[in-house]
Amino acid sequence: MNCLIETHDKNKGSFPEQEFTEEQFFEQFAALEDGLALLQIHMRGMSENAELFGSLARHMRRSICPTTLSPSEDT
Repeated sequence: MNCLIETHDKNKGSFPEQEFTEEQFFEQFAALEDGLALLQIHMRGMSENAELFGSLARHMRRSICPTTLSPSEDT
């Protein structure tokens, strides 16, 4: 099981020094949402391409190497 631990430490300087205003926070959040929407569009397109390629590969394989009956199925 993974556990998220807050690792920012003001004594070690790993804590961000600047604080965001509410406006800056919402701007960054909107940019993340836009990026996520773009990523979802690309992922959907890749998924559709994978489905098309899979059916095309299956069709080509069946046309090149049609299935043959095994000796027990020749009856």
